This record gives sequence, structure tokens and C-alpha cells, in this order.
Amino acid sequence: MKFESLKEAVLPPGPILALTLIGLLLLSAVLYYRAIEIQRFLEPALALSQPRNEVAEDFNQLLVREFGRDSVTGIRFVMGSILVDESMLFTADHQIKETAQDMLRKLSRVFTSALSEKHSGSYVDLILVSTRYPLGSDIVVNAGLRRRTQHQSELLLESMYRLDPALEKNFGHYFIPAALPVPSSEKTANLVEFRIVPGEMLHIEVLTRLRKYVK
Repeated sequence: MKFESLKEAVLPPGPILALTLIGLLLLSAVLYYRAIEIQRFLEPALALSQPRNEVAEDFNQLLVREFGRDSVTGIRFVMGSILVDESMLFTADHQIKETAQDMLRKLSRVFTSALSEKHSGSYVDLILVSTRYPLGSDIVVNAGLRRRTQHQSELLLESMYRLDPALEKNFGHYFIPAALPVPSSEKTANLVEFRIVPGEMLHIEVLTRLRKYVK
């Protein structure tokens, strides 16, 4: 008697399969809708980042070509900037090291190649060659550090021009030496930065790629 009651309470295989298929169809519809919504968000985000990423990849390839695929201690490419440990470039009395000349010659070739290429060169507006100094509360000390670091930036750029005269002749108008103040607590005060500032063409490229998403 109990077995017959249990048998009546259990649905036959046919309806169970039908309900399972309906559930899978509903789940697929929900997942498809979510995927479309995510795609609508990701495509404009990709359009914004892709041109900049392409320029960064161009510079990365040039750095690999000059310095090799193995990471070089004290130099890296981060967020549109080439960062170099200051101790690799300057002596204790803030002069250019003899051992730094090979690195500067390679960096000069990187910039010459990048600016010569139609793709990456058209997207670059300026390259800031900046040494950093910790910004404290003493105005006199800050002024002294600013003058010293500005001189270091100019000395660094002059050394690159001396090692690669074609860089100054053909692309000198891109480079600006600068002293960059950072908070005294900042741990990156001992880095020299070659910051690649994008030009109008990069912004135009981004706007062009975004046009189809605002119709």
C-alpha cells in the first residue's frame, strides 16, 4: 500500500525531462542576457584602452629588442613610463656614471625607433625626462633639491644626445627635462622616469573607436 502511494507521488520520467529542459533553456537565456550586458560594457572599455595598450606594446617590444627578454634589474616599463633606478645612472656626486652609457645608448635607440615608426610616433606628444626629489616642509631645502634634480635631468638628456646625436637632431623637440617633486614618504623618489605623454592622435583614435557605441 505504501509502495503504491509512493509510486503515485513520483513524477514519470517524461515530465521530469521536460521540466529539466525548460530550466536549462531559462538558464541559458539568463546567461545570454548577462553576457550581452557585459559585452556592452567591455567593448567601450576596450576601445578606450586598446590604442594606449598598442603604443605600450610597441615600446615593450623595442625594450626587449635592445635589452633582451630577461628582465633587467633597475629598469622597467610601467603605465606609459620607463623607470630606471637612479643608482644605475648617477654617481654619489650626481654625475653620469661611465657604466650608464651603454644603457643610455640603448634607451636612445628605443626612442629613436619608436618615434620613427608611423604608428607609435604619431601617438607621442612629449617625453618627460624627469628625476625625482622628496618634497619636504623646508622651502629652502626644496629649492636646492629642485635645482639639483633639474640639473640631473638636463645632464641625463645631454648625455643621451651626445651618445646618439640623431636623437636630438630628429626628435629633440619631443624631450623635456624636468624635476619631479614627490611626497617625502614616497618610495619611488630614487627613480628616473621617462614619461611618454600621449598626443592628440591617440585621443582621436579613442574617440573614433567609441563612435559606434554612442549611436
